[in-house]
Amino acid sequence: DNLKVLLITAIIAIHGVLSHASTVEVWTYTEFREVTLNPITEAVLIVLVAPFGFFLIALLFLVAGLLTPGSVARKGVRRFAVDRLLRLGVPFLVFVFLLEPTLTYLLEHPLGDAPGSWTEEYLGAEKSLDTGPLWFVGVLLIYSLAYAAWVAVRRGRPRSHPPITMRLLVAVMGSVATASFLVRLIYPYGSEAGRSDLQFWEWPACMAAFGLGVVAWQQGWLDRVPGGLRRRCRSVTLVALLAMVALLAGAGLTDRVDDLFGGWNPLALLFALIEAPLTICGPIWLLGVAQLRLDRRYRGDELLNRTCYAAFIVQGFVLIGLAYALRAVAAPAEVKALVVAAGGVAGSYGLAWLLLHIPGVGRVL
Repeated sequence: DNLKVLLITAIIAIHGVLSHASTVEVWTYTEFREVTLNPITEAVLIVLVAPFGFFLIALLFLVAGLLTPGSVARKGVRRFAVDRLLRLGVPFLVFVFLLEPTLTYLLEHPLGDAPGSWTEEYLGAEKSLDTGPLWFVGVLLIYSLAYAAWVAVRRGRPRSHPPITMRLLVAVMGSVATASFLVRLIYPYGSEAGRSDLQFWEWPACMAAFGLGVVAWQQGWLDRVPGGLRRRCRSVTLVALLAMVALLAGAGLTDRVDDLFGGWNPLALLFALIEAPLTICGPIWLLGVAQLRLDRRYRGDELLNRTCYAAFIVQGFVLIGLAYALRAVAAPAEVKALVVAAGGVAGSYGLAWLLLHIPGVGRVL
Protein backbone atom coordinates (compact mmCIF):
# COMPACT_ATOMS: atom_id res chain seq x y z
CA ASP A 1 0.00 0.00 0.00
CA ASN A 2 2.77 2.44 0.88
CA LEU A 3 4.58 1.61 -2.35
CA LYS A 4 1.42 2.16 -4.39
CA VAL A 5 0.90 5.59 -2.84
CA LEU A 6 4.53 6.53 -3.46
CA LEU A 7 4.41 5.47 -7.12
CA ILE A 8 1.14 7.21 -7.92
CA THR A 9 2.34 10.38 -6.17
CA ALA A 10 5.52 10.30 -8.27
CA ILE A 11 3.54 9.81 -11.49
CA ILE A 12 1.31 12.81 -10.74
CA ALA A 13 4.33 14.99 -9.93
CA ILE A 14 6.14 13.92 -13.10
CA HIS A 15 3.08 14.76 -15.21
CA GLY A 16 3.05 18.18 -13.55
CA VAL A 17 6.65 18.86 -14.58
CA LEU A 18 6.01 17.54 -18.10
CA SER A 19 3.34 20.22 -18.55
CA HIS A 20 6.09 22.66 -19.50
CA ALA A 21 8.60 20.35 -21.16
CA SER A 22 9.38 20.30 -24.87
CA THR A 23 11.61 17.28 -25.41
CA VAL A 24 8.98 14.70 -24.41
CA GLU A 25 5.44 15.81 -25.29
CA VAL A 26 3.46 12.98 -23.69
CA TRP A 27 1.18 15.00 -21.40
CA THR A 28 -2.05 16.67 -22.50
CA TYR A 29 -1.06 20.24 -21.61
CA THR A 30 2.44 20.09 -23.06
CA GLU A 31 1.61 21.16 -26.61
CA PHE A 32 -0.36 24.16 -25.26
CA ARG A 33 2.30 25.38 -22.81
CA GLU A 34 2.88 29.14 -22.79
CA VAL A 35 6.46 28.83 -21.50
CA THR A 36 9.04 26.08 -21.84
CA LEU A 37 11.64 24.75 -19.44
CA ASN A 38 15.16 25.94 -20.08
CA PRO A 39 17.06 23.47 -22.31
CA ILE A 40 19.62 22.95 -19.56
CA THR A 41 16.86 22.15 -17.06
CA GLU A 42 15.31 19.68 -19.50
CA ALA A 43 18.68 18.09 -20.20
CA VAL A 44 19.31 17.58 -16.49
CA LEU A 45 15.83 16.13 -15.99
CA ILE A 46 16.17 13.78 -18.95
CA VAL A 47 19.63 12.54 -18.02
CA LEU A 48 19.21 12.25 -14.25
CA VAL A 49 15.48 11.72 -13.69
CA ALA A 50 14.08 10.10 -16.85
CA PRO A 51 15.86 6.74 -16.37
CA PHE A 52 13.99 6.24 -13.10
CA GLY A 53 10.75 6.74 -14.98
CA PHE A 54 11.29 3.37 -16.62
CA PHE A 55 10.75 1.73 -13.22
CA LEU A 56 7.42 3.25 -12.33
CA ILE A 57 4.90 1.61 -14.64
CA ALA A 58 6.78 -1.71 -14.76
CA LEU A 59 6.85 -1.79 -10.95
CA LEU A 60 3.09 -1.21 -10.84
CA PHE A 61 2.57 -4.15 -13.21
CA LEU A 62 4.95 -6.33 -11.16
CA VAL A 63 2.99 -5.59 -7.98
CA ALA A 64 -0.32 -6.12 -9.81
CA GLY A 65 0.88 -9.51 -11.04
CA LEU A 66 2.05 -10.40 -7.55
CA LEU A 67 -1.38 -9.66 -6.08
CA THR A 68 -3.51 -11.21 -8.84
CA PRO A 69 -3.16 -15.00 -8.17
CA GLY A 70 -4.10 -14.66 -4.52
CA SER A 71 -7.11 -12.55 -5.43
CA VAL A 72 -8.28 -15.14 -7.98
CA ALA A 73 -7.74 -17.93 -5.43
CA ARG A 74 -9.81 -16.11 -2.79
CA LYS A 75 -12.66 -14.91 -4.98
CA GLY A 76 -12.81 -17.51 -7.72
CA VAL A 77 -12.54 -16.73 -11.43
CA ARG A 78 -16.08 -15.41 -11.91
CA ARG A 79 -16.13 -13.04 -8.95
CA PHE A 80 -12.59 -11.87 -9.71
CA ALA A 81 -13.52 -11.04 -13.31
CA VAL A 82 -16.64 -9.15 -12.22
CA ASP A 83 -14.62 -7.23 -9.62
CA ARG A 84 -11.97 -6.27 -12.19
CA LEU A 85 -14.61 -5.16 -14.68
CA LEU A 86 -16.18 -2.99 -11.99
CA ARG A 87 -13.05 -1.46 -10.48
CA LEU A 88 -10.98 -1.19 -13.66
CA GLY A 89 -13.41 -1.38 -16.56
CA VAL A 90 -16.02 1.12 -15.36
CA PRO A 91 -13.52 3.90 -14.47
CA PHE A 92 -11.67 3.27 -17.75
CA LEU A 93 -14.81 3.59 -19.89
CA VAL A 94 -16.11 6.65 -18.03
CA PHE A 95 -12.72 8.33 -18.28
CA VAL A 96 -12.04 7.53 -21.94
CA PHE A 97 -15.50 8.27 -23.32
CA LEU A 98 -16.52 11.18 -21.07
CA LEU A 99 -13.94 12.68 -18.73
CA GLU A 100 -10.84 12.81 -20.95
CA PRO A 101 -12.55 14.22 -24.06
CA THR A 102 -14.37 16.76 -21.90
CA LEU A 103 -11.14 17.78 -20.17
CA THR A 104 -9.28 18.09 -23.48
CA TYR A 105 -12.11 20.07 -25.06
CA LEU A 106 -12.25 22.48 -22.11
CA LEU A 107 -8.53 23.08 -22.61
CA GLU A 108 -8.38 23.23 -26.41
CA HIS A 109 -11.61 25.07 -27.27
CA PRO A 110 -10.75 28.38 -25.56
CA LEU A 111 -7.32 28.25 -27.20
CA GLY A 112 -8.82 27.81 -30.67
CA ASP A 113 -7.48 24.31 -31.27
CA ALA A 114 -10.93 22.66 -31.13
CA PRO A 115 -13.25 25.18 -32.80
CA GLY A 116 -16.18 22.82 -33.24
CA SER A 117 -18.65 21.52 -30.70
CA TRP A 118 -17.75 18.75 -28.25
CA THR A 119 -19.63 16.26 -30.42
CA GLU A 120 -17.93 17.38 -33.62
CA GLU A 121 -14.47 17.25 -32.11
CA TYR A 122 -14.61 13.96 -30.21
CA LEU A 123 -17.28 11.78 -31.78
CA GLY A 124 -16.14 12.08 -35.37
CA ALA A 125 -15.23 9.04 -37.44
CA GLU A 126 -11.53 9.96 -37.55
CA LYS A 127 -11.05 10.61 -33.85
CA SER A 128 -8.85 8.16 -31.95
CA LEU A 129 -9.51 7.37 -28.31
CA ASP A 130 -7.35 9.28 -25.83
CA THR A 131 -6.87 7.08 -22.78
CA GLY A 132 -4.61 9.57 -20.98
CA PRO A 133 -2.91 8.12 -17.88
CA LEU A 134 -5.64 5.46 -17.63
CA TRP A 135 -4.04 3.45 -20.42
CA PHE A 136 -2.43 1.60 -17.50
CA VAL A 137 -5.85 0.69 -16.11
CA GLY A 138 -7.07 -0.54 -19.49
CA VAL A 139 -4.00 -2.69 -20.08
CA LEU A 140 -4.09 -4.07 -16.53
CA LEU A 141 -7.73 -5.06 -17.10
CA ILE A 142 -6.73 -6.97 -20.24
CA TYR A 143 -3.90 -8.78 -18.43
CA SER A 144 -6.07 -9.55 -15.39
CA LEU A 145 -8.91 -11.04 -17.44
CA ALA A 146 -6.41 -13.01 -19.54
CA TYR A 147 -4.94 -14.51 -16.37
CA ALA A 148 -8.41 -15.35 -15.04
CA ALA A 149 -9.26 -17.07 -18.32
CA TRP A 150 -5.99 -19.02 -18.18
CA VAL A 151 -6.80 -20.18 -14.64
CA ALA A 152 -10.30 -21.22 -15.72
CA VAL A 153 -8.95 -23.25 -18.63
CA ARG A 154 -6.29 -24.95 -16.50
CA ARG A 155 -8.53 -25.58 -13.48
CA GLY A 156 -7.54 -28.80 -11.75
CA ARG A 157 -4.16 -28.79 -13.48
CA PRO A 158 -1.86 -26.76 -11.24
CA ARG A 159 1.50 -25.93 -12.69
CA SER A 160 4.68 -25.29 -10.74
CA HIS A 161 7.17 -22.78 -12.09
CA PRO A 162 10.97 -22.93 -11.87
CA PRO A 163 12.56 -20.56 -9.35
CA ILE A 164 13.16 -17.05 -10.60
CA THR A 165 16.92 -16.84 -10.98
CA MET A 166 19.23 -14.32 -12.59
CA ARG A 167 19.65 -16.64 -15.53
CA LEU A 168 15.89 -16.64 -16.07
CA LEU A 169 15.76 -12.86 -15.76
CA VAL A 170 18.50 -12.50 -18.39
CA ALA A 171 16.36 -14.56 -20.77
CA VAL A 172 13.32 -12.41 -19.96
CA MET A 173 15.31 -9.21 -20.53
CA GLY A 174 16.52 -10.49 -23.88
CA SER A 175 12.96 -11.28 -24.93
CA VAL A 176 11.69 -7.89 -23.76
CA ALA A 177 14.45 -6.02 -25.59
CA THR A 178 13.80 -7.92 -28.82
CA ALA A 179 10.03 -7.50 -28.62
CA SER A 180 10.31 -3.80 -27.72
CA PHE A 181 12.61 -3.09 -30.65
CA LEU A 182 10.26 -4.86 -33.08
CA VAL A 183 7.08 -3.26 -31.70
CA ARG A 184 8.65 0.20 -31.93
CA LEU A 185 9.24 -0.24 -35.63
CA ILE A 186 5.47 0.32 -35.83
CA TYR A 187 4.74 2.23 -32.62
CA PRO A 188 7.75 4.35 -31.58
CA TYR A 189 8.33 5.02 -27.89
CA GLY A 190 5.99 7.76 -26.70
CA SER A 191 3.74 7.66 -29.78
CA GLU A 192 0.02 7.00 -29.95
CA ALA A 193 -0.79 3.31 -30.39
CA GLY A 194 -3.32 3.45 -33.20
CA ARG A 195 -6.92 4.33 -32.36
CA SER A 196 -6.76 2.79 -28.91
CA ASP A 197 -3.77 4.76 -27.54
CA LEU A 198 -2.86 1.90 -25.21
CA GLN A 199 0.90 2.48 -25.57
CA PHE A 200 1.76 -0.78 -27.31
CA TRP A 201 5.40 0.30 -27.35
CA GLU A 202 5.49 -0.38 -23.59
CA TRP A 203 3.63 -3.71 -23.63
CA PRO A 204 6.60 -6.11 -23.79
CA ALA A 205 8.04 -4.81 -20.50
CA CYS A 206 4.61 -4.49 -18.85
CA MET A 207 3.59 -8.00 -19.85
CA ALA A 208 6.88 -9.45 -18.63
CA ALA A 209 6.64 -7.60 -15.29
CA PHE A 210 3.05 -8.76 -14.75
CA GLY A 211 3.99 -12.34 -15.64
CA LEU A 212 6.97 -12.30 -13.30
CA GLY A 213 4.68 -11.08 -10.52
CA VAL A 214 2.28 -13.97 -11.13
CA VAL A 215 5.10 -16.50 -10.97
CA ALA A 216 6.73 -14.77 -7.99
CA TRP A 217 3.52 -15.10 -5.96
CA GLN A 218 4.03 -18.87 -5.91
CA GLN A 219 7.54 -18.34 -4.60
CA GLY A 220 6.61 -16.14 -1.64
CA TRP A 221 7.62 -12.75 -3.03
CA LEU A 222 4.55 -11.16 -1.51
CA ASP A 223 6.50 -11.27 1.76
CA ARG A 224 10.09 -10.93 0.60
CA VAL A 225 12.10 -10.83 -2.60
CA PRO A 226 15.06 -13.19 -2.09
CA GLY A 227 17.94 -11.14 -0.74
CA GLY A 228 20.56 -12.46 -3.15
CA LEU A 229 18.40 -11.81 -6.20
CA ARG A 230 17.52 -8.35 -4.92
CA ARG A 231 21.19 -7.45 -4.63
CA ARG A 232 22.03 -8.81 -8.08
CA CYS A 233 19.12 -6.88 -9.57
CA ARG A 234 20.42 -3.75 -7.84
CA SER A 235 23.83 -4.19 -9.46
CA VAL A 236 22.33 -4.76 -12.91
CA THR A 237 20.01 -1.78 -12.49
CA LEU A 238 22.75 0.62 -11.44
CA VAL A 239 24.91 -0.39 -14.41
CA ALA A 240 21.93 0.00 -16.74
CA LEU A 241 21.17 3.42 -15.21
CA LEU A 242 24.68 4.63 -15.97
CA ALA A 243 24.44 3.25 -19.48
CA MET A 244 21.06 4.92 -20.04
CA VAL A 245 22.36 8.26 -18.75
CA ALA A 246 25.30 8.03 -21.16
CA LEU A 247 23.01 7.03 -24.05
CA LEU A 248 20.54 9.86 -23.40
CA ALA A 249 23.33 12.39 -23.01
CA GLY A 250 25.04 11.24 -26.19
CA ALA A 251 21.80 11.25 -28.19
CA GLY A 252 20.97 14.72 -26.89
CA LEU A 253 24.39 16.16 -27.76
CA THR A 254 24.19 14.72 -31.29
CA ASP A 255 20.53 15.70 -31.75
CA ARG A 256 19.45 12.08 -32.29
CA VAL A 257 16.98 11.63 -29.44
CA ASP A 258 14.18 10.68 -31.85
CA ASP A 259 16.29 7.79 -33.17
CA LEU A 260 16.21 6.21 -29.72
CA PHE A 261 12.46 5.82 -29.72
CA GLY A 262 12.06 3.48 -32.66
CA GLY A 263 13.12 2.56 -36.16
CA TRP A 264 15.60 0.31 -37.88
CA ASN A 265 18.74 1.91 -36.44
CA PRO A 266 21.43 0.98 -33.87
CA LEU A 267 20.36 3.62 -31.35
CA ALA A 268 16.83 2.20 -31.13
CA LEU A 269 18.25 -1.28 -30.58
CA LEU A 270 20.69 -0.02 -27.96
CA PHE A 271 17.90 1.87 -26.21
CA ALA A 272 15.78 -1.31 -26.03
CA LEU A 273 18.73 -3.37 -24.77
CA ILE A 274 19.47 -0.91 -21.95
CA GLU A 275 15.82 -0.27 -21.13
CA ALA A 276 15.03 -3.98 -20.58
CA PRO A 277 17.20 -4.34 -17.43
CA LEU A 278 15.69 -1.14 -16.06
CA THR A 279 12.12 -2.39 -16.53
CA ILE A 280 12.80 -5.93 -15.26
CA CYS A 281 15.59 -5.79 -12.67
CA GLY A 282 14.75 -2.27 -11.53
CA PRO A 283 11.22 -3.10 -10.29
CA ILE A 284 12.42 -6.28 -8.56
CA TRP A 285 15.12 -4.35 -6.73
CA LEU A 286 12.73 -1.54 -5.73
CA LEU A 287 10.09 -4.03 -4.60
CA GLY A 288 12.67 -5.66 -2.35
CA VAL A 289 13.77 -2.28 -0.97
CA ALA A 290 10.14 -1.28 -0.35
CA GLN A 291 9.52 -4.50 1.58
CA LEU A 292 12.46 -3.65 3.83
CA ARG A 293 11.92 0.12 4.18
CA LEU A 294 8.21 0.80 3.71
CA ASP A 295 6.73 -2.05 5.73
CA ARG A 296 5.48 0.23 8.48
CA ARG A 297 2.60 2.51 9.37
CA TYR A 298 2.76 6.20 8.57
CA ARG A 299 0.57 9.05 9.68
CA GLY A 300 -2.31 9.35 7.24
CA ASP A 301 -1.34 6.21 5.33
CA GLU A 302 -4.85 4.75 5.42
CA LEU A 303 -6.34 7.91 3.92
CA LEU A 304 -3.68 8.13 1.22
CA ASN A 305 -4.05 4.47 0.33
CA ARG A 306 -7.82 4.81 0.15
CA THR A 307 -7.68 7.84 -2.16
CA CYS A 308 -4.62 7.20 -4.37
CA TYR A 309 -6.50 5.29 -7.10
CA ALA A 310 -9.09 8.06 -7.40
CA ALA A 311 -6.27 10.63 -7.31
CA PHE A 312 -4.62 8.86 -10.24
CA ILE A 313 -7.89 9.11 -12.21
CA VAL A 314 -8.63 12.80 -11.53
CA GLN A 315 -5.05 14.10 -11.75
CA GLY A 316 -5.59 15.54 -15.22
CA PHE A 317 -8.31 17.93 -14.09
CA VAL A 318 -6.14 19.26 -11.26
CA LEU A 319 -2.85 19.44 -13.18
CA ILE A 320 -4.31 21.00 -16.30
CA GLY A 321 -6.51 23.32 -14.27
CA LEU A 322 -3.50 24.60 -12.35
CA ALA A 323 -1.38 24.96 -15.49
CA TYR A 324 -4.16 26.84 -17.27
CA ALA A 325 -4.72 29.11 -14.26
CA LEU A 326 -1.02 30.04 -14.33
CA ARG A 327 -0.98 30.95 -18.03
CA ALA A 328 -1.37 34.66 -17.31
CA VAL A 329 1.25 34.66 -14.55
CA ALA A 330 4.62 36.00 -15.62
CA ALA A 331 6.94 33.40 -14.16
CA PRO A 332 9.66 31.07 -15.44
CA ALA A 333 8.58 27.63 -16.61
CA GLU A 334 10.63 26.06 -13.81
CA VAL A 335 8.55 27.87 -11.18
CA LYS A 336 5.29 26.97 -12.87
CA ALA A 337 6.32 23.33 -13.23
CA LEU A 338 7.11 23.08 -9.51
CA VAL A 339 3.82 24.74 -8.55
CA VAL A 340 1.82 22.50 -10.87
CA ALA A 341 3.62 19.38 -9.65
CA ALA A 342 3.25 20.13 -5.93
CA GLY A 343 -0.23 21.58 -6.22
CA GLY A 344 -1.25 18.76 -8.52
CA VAL A 345 -0.33 16.11 -5.96
CA ALA A 346 -2.15 17.86 -3.11
CA GLY A 347 -5.13 18.80 -5.26
CA SER A 348 -5.51 15.33 -6.78
CA TYR A 349 -5.68 13.67 -3.38
CA GLY A 350 -8.02 16.36 -2.11
CA LEU A 351 -10.39 16.02 -5.06
CA ALA A 352 -10.23 12.23 -4.74
CA TRP A 353 -11.24 12.47 -1.07
CA LEU A 354 -14.26 14.57 -2.01
CA LEU A 355 -15.16 12.23 -4.86
CA LEU A 356 -15.18 9.18 -2.61
CA HIS A 357 -17.84 10.82 -0.45
CA ILE A 358 -20.32 10.63 -3.34
CA PRO A 359 -22.68 7.67 -2.76
CA GLY A 360 -21.73 4.65 -4.86
CA VAL A 361 -18.38 6.00 -6.04
CA GLY A 362 -16.47 4.36 -3.21
CA ARG A 363 -17.70 0.95 -4.33
CA VAL A 364 -15.98 1.38 -7.69
CA LEU A 365 -12.89 3.35 -6.66
